[in-house]
Amino acid sequence: MQAFATIEQYDARYPNRVVADEVLEECLLSATATIMNALNSRGIDYENPDELMAFNLMDVCRSVANRIVPTESAYPQGITQASMSAVGFTEAYTFGSSYGVAKLLPGELKQLGISGAIGFARPSYGILERGDDAD
Repeated sequence: MQAFATIEQYDARYPNRVVADEVLEECLLSATATIMNALNSRGIDYENPDELMAFNLMDVCRSVANRIVPTESAYPQGITQASMSAVGFTEAYTFGSSYGVAKLLPGELKQLGISGAIGFARPSYGILERGDDAD
């Protein structure tokens, strides 16, 4: 399997990365697999994309990969809140999602042509409506 985005394309959008090429390549492959699963589940063909779809595949791939690429930071990857106490030496973090899990955001799904409801429900299912009765 080949990633939808190259290392060079990733670096053009997200410069100054601190991980090795091998690590970034694995993140790009994880992002690609996640995108392929989403497209396959909706029956969307991505084998021979036009120019716009090829760009969207690349753009979403590097965006998803950027969220799972390890960073050099005083805080763990993926935290949404941190609190610290000096006297009790307490440090606590709140995480928004599991670290390292490639996940598509609603805007990325829309960019790939996946949006809206997959099916529909008839709210009055099982209730006779005008014209439904056999009289």
